[in-house]
Parts: sequence; structure tokens; C-alpha cells
Amino acid sequence: MKTRLWAATVVKVAVVVAASVVAYYSMKFLNAVFNLGLTQEAYGFAAAFIATAAGVIVSNIVGNALIVHLRPALKEKAFSVGNVVKLLGFFFSIIIAFTIAKIGAEVAVLGGTVTGLVLGLALQQVLGNLFAGLIILATRFITVGDVVRITSTGLPYQWAMLPAYKWFSPDYVVPGYKGRVVEIGLFYTTIILDMGQEMRIPNSIVLSSGVVDYTPQWSERNIVMIRLELPLSIIDFDNLEKEITEVLGGLKVLAVDYTEQSDKDYVILRIKIEVPEGVDWRAAKSEALKRLLKYRDAKIHEKFYRYACLTRGILCDKYAAEMVKSANS
Repeated sequence: MKTRLWAATVVKVAVVVAASVVAYYSMKFLNAVFNLGLTQEAYGFAAAFIATAAGVIVSNIVGNALIVHLRPALKEKAFSVGNVVKLLGFFFSIIIAFTIAKIGAEVAVLGGTVTGLVLGLALQQVLGNLFAGLIILATRFITVGDVVRITSTGLPYQWAMLPAYKWFSPDYVVPGYKGRVVEIGLFYTTIILDMGQEMRIPNSIVLSSGVVDYTPQWSERNIVMIRLELPLSIIDFDNLEKEITEVLGGLKVLAVDYTEQSDKDYVILRIKIEVPEGVDWRAAKSEALKRLLKYRDAKIHEKFYRYACLTRGILCDKYAAEMVKSANS
């Protein structure tokens, strides 16, 4: 497979080189036949243009082949290696073009100034994304493989406001797009969103955005919060924290807090658990919530008449009889 990949790459490069040579000598042939009057300086500029175009195309071909070759071993980081190769290829193509054209220093400075002004105004957005991409790659502002949330006014985002219980567990919400970085290109960054879609964001927006990095680098802690509403009638206030910790055995419980009273008969608990690195937090949260719901059902069943009377306002005669029986025993 890899041999075939590089064989195809060599063939593509050879075709580009051959096409460049044919283009250059075709120009010379046409000049000789039709007497176009092209000077040696014109030949130099034409050769520089052809060399630059060929260099850019070859750099792209080699960079893409390198990404495909390294991806099984480096996964998403292969894109960074391939992009660096492309960038170096672009740079050397420009140097070779100046060498072939034999442009003097004064002409190069003057031409570069004028060209820079024109291109700078015309390609402001493009150049902004290009330099932002170089800064992101050089400073490792974000890296391929990171799980990040991009929050910026440059990316319209609206979170779901209803139903109200959608954000019942989090203490706060970071508005932005969350996903895994799969490629940092020279002009845009590609992330795969939680829902599976591919999103391309201009590098200038990424660099000017706030980024929440969920990839543990400085801290190994990933804390998940779960809120549980319990009837006051079934709570043993002296032993509740111990019971919750036992129910969540195998999970690291950091805290069990009474956060607020939803009405006169219910209280809301906030349970904080720590999810180890490499474990899917959604699966851990789902398992914890399932155990807590089973715990609530078991407590309601255990103190059914007390719950029915004090919380629901029914079967109070049964609860009174139970209290009398308990007092007599």
C-alpha cells in the first residue's frame, strides 16, 4: 500500500516537472516561430513563474502523500507534519523563483513593496488566515488531537433555551462549538463536532477566540456534576452523604452538597464525581445517574407511607397507623 502511494507520488511529481519543462520550451518555440520579441529578462520571469507554480504543486503532492503515509502511526498529528512540509516547499519555491529570474536587490525591494501593498489590500483576509495558521502551528495554541470548545463572536452560536431542564446539571455553560481538532491547515482549522459533522474555521477566528481545552495537560482531573431532586420525606439527613457514596461505589465522589430547595417538599443535591483520564465522562455520568435514580426509588419504596402522606398528601391514615405501630414496638 505504501509502496503504491509513493510510486503514485513520484509519477505525479514527474508529470508536473515534465509539464513545466514543456511549458518553458513551448514558450521559446512560439517566440522563435512567431517572432514575439521576448527578451531574456522575460524568459527569466516566465521561468520563475513556472518554477513557483511547479514548486507549489509538488509541495502539495508530497505533503499530502506524507500525511497519508504517517497517519496510521501519528494519527491526527500527521496533518501537522504534512503542512510543515508544504510550507517549506512554498518558501523554497519562492527563493528558487528569485534566483532563476536573477532579480536585483533594488528591483526586488521596489517590486516587493508595490506588490506587497497591492496584495496586502486585496488579500487581507487570506493573509490574515495564513499568518494566523503559522502562529497557531508555531506556538501550539491548539494542536491536532485536542478536544476544544471554540467560543467567539465571529462564530454565530445559539444554545437551546428550552426545555429548561436541559442545563439542570451544569453550573454554567460555555457557549461555543466543541469538537476534536483533526487538521490545522494554512488557512483554516478543521474540527469534528460532537455530533459528527466536520467544521472548518478560519485560522484568524481561531487565534482570536477563547478556547476551552478539554485535553488534560496541566491537570488530570475531569469533574462531572450531577443534580438529583429528592423528597424531604425520604431523606436521612445524618447519613445521606454516606449512603450516596456507597451507592456510587467504584466512582470517586468528591462532594455531596445540598444546593437548594426546589419547593417546600423537595431538595436538590449536587454530586461531584471525578472521571479518570481516558474514561468517557458521558458513560460515567450515565452510570452514576442510573444508580442515584434506583437509590431514590428504593428509598421511596422503603418509606412509602411517609412519602405518600408528607409529600403527596395521600394515605395519611396508613402513615399514622405505621407511626403508632413503630412507637408501640
